[in-house]
Amino acid sequence: MKHPFPYRPLLLAAFAWTAAAPAMAAGYITLPSTFGGDVLTACNPTNDPAGTDCLVTSLPGESGYAIVASRSAPVIINDVTIGTLSEKVWRLASDPTQFIFGVQVQVNAEVWDSSGLSFNVNDIFRRTLPKQAVAIAYYWGDATKALLQSGRTSKGLNEYTNPQPRLAPTWADFRVDVNAADPDGMSSPNSPWLLVKTRAPLGAALNSFGIRLLNSDVEDVTQAVDLYTSGYQPRGVPSGDGGGN
Repeated sequence: MKHPFPYRPLLLAAFAWTAAAPAMAAGYITLPSTFGGDVLTACNPTNDPAGTDCLVTSLPGESGYAIVASRSAPVIINDVTIGTLSEKVWRLASDPTQFIFGVQVQVNAEVWDSSGLSFNVNDIFRRTLPKQAVAIAYYWGDATKALLQSGRTSKGLNEYTNPQPRLAPTWADFRVDVNAADPDGMSSPNSPWLLVKTRAPLGAALNSFGIRLLNSDVEDVTQAVDLYTSGYQPRGVPSGDGGGN
């Protein structure tokens, strides 16, 4: 007898393909901005290539945005060029107060101090308006290590003793592991593209202290080194970090 459901094998095959397909990228997540709860949000703390939290699969990760600024500049410490910082800024065509700020850091293997090691970037911070919501995401690009965590804080790896750092609404922190010659394992000379989506009612501008890079994965935390460098930020960011006690 003729089978009453002749397309069943095709339907089963389609179901099997769907079940095996990779999960969709989760995209932007909004960072906590109230005191009393967890500050850091986990994105891909195990560097799982299949991880989707906070991930976008293209730049800037959402439609309707047009690029309005782009730059690259050397990163210099102790008169040694340790890498390059690249930035892109996008603005939403339908709402000119909505921006996405993107940054990627690429480091080299140059020895920059008496340790004989290359510079390691553990956190990348960007300035934000304290009363505006901040959503973050990352794009793999050429990176081999993911965005580990993110939060609205001015404290990076080994800069706090409690389980969570304190909230600092004028900063968005991206916890990464960027090193061209990692003595402990796999190197990733490129960070992912790290993206901040937020409102900037007065527009965006380049600020001499708009970005902070932190190298703090050291046995003696007093040997941690940070570097402030130029970066795009919303106009009107107040001085200080806006944090509590």
